[in-house]
Amino acid sequence: MASFKSYPVFGTLLIVIGVVVAGEAWLSYNRFEAAKKSAVALNQKRNELTSLQAVQPFPSEENKAAVEADLRRTQVALAAMREGLKGRGPAAEELLKARTAYIRAEGMTPEERTKLLHEANVPAEPTDMFFDLASFTEKTRDKVQQAKITIKTDERFSFATYANAGPERDLIPQVFRQRQIVEYLVDALINAHPSQLLSLQRERPLTKAQRALLAAGQQLPPAPRGAAPGAESDLFEIDPRISARVPGFVVVTSFRLDFIGDTEALRTFLNKLATFELPLVVRSVEVEPAPATTPGGSVPVNPTTLGAIFGTEDTTTAAPVAKPKALVEKVLSKFTVTVEFIDLVATTTAAGATSTS
Repeated sequence: MASFKSYPVFGTLLIVIGVVVAGEAWLSYNRFEAAKKSAVALNQKRNELTSLQAVQPFPSEENKAAVEADLRRTQVALAAMREGLKGRGPAAEELLKARTAYIRAEGMTPEERTKLLHEANVPAEPTDMFFDLASFTEKTRDKVQQAKITIKTDERFSFATYANAGPERDLIPQVFRQRQIVEYLVDALINAHPSQLLSLQRERPLTKAQRALLAAGQQLPPAPRGAAPGAESDLFEIDPRISARVPGFVVVTSFRLDFIGDTEALRTFLNKLATFELPLVVRSVEVEPAPATTPGGSVPVNPTTLGAIFGTEDTTTAAPVAKPKALVEKVLSKFTVTVEFIDLVATTTAAGATSTS
């Protein structure tokens, strides 16, 4: 202690040197421990690497090649399906032309849109759609009547809703597409020669706002009733259990026809749809006896039947015994045919735009 008091500077220097040496020793120990831990971790990583190198990686090259081959086959099948769903012939060409025009018109100014659609000869405004439907109705009535097919005097072929005004602008592409498909269906039915067309109905077209409501899981408001007689019977809802609709993948437009005819008329109509000039798929066919008021649909009273013999049939006004009938008699039936226009959701179109059908 006396030495420290005699030499304070030297004592202080010795203390500082001792502290520094102790600190270096501590740091060296910490570094040694860290190096030891790092060596253990490195050894573990080397062992893991050795284990992974010894295991055959998955998927193997063979599995990878098989997956790629399956993908190519699927892509080829999808391309063939899309090509087939385009249809063929004049009706398919008109549908594609109108669809392409409406897609190209999206995002244009009103003036540019109107000009483009008029050049494509498709309706651009509600007024255009109204006159298109009016012309279609009159022309189709004449064709049906010339074919001697009975229809209602005010028949509008599922477009009575627009007897006094065209659809709102957002619905024009869908309604025009429905009109084109209905024209094809009616022409096919005319070629089948039924005796009577009772009704033709289509699925309700939806605006973008209504489609957004459905996507959000909300209920749509009821469809407005048209001012024209029969407008409320224009539309129907297809049973989801028989529909080919798959949200996000398959878009469908449904139609239902009620007509009276013989089996040959039904067969001819279905065979025409089977040509796939348009991608129309029959979802259901219902058959029931034709109403008694239909010519050929009622059964004449025959007093020689068992009902007449045993008193269960009124024979007071019975007609004379009928002449022998053919072995196979041509009988009229009422047919209800539900069809769907099938369209795959496409990522791109000829115009390079996204398709929502």
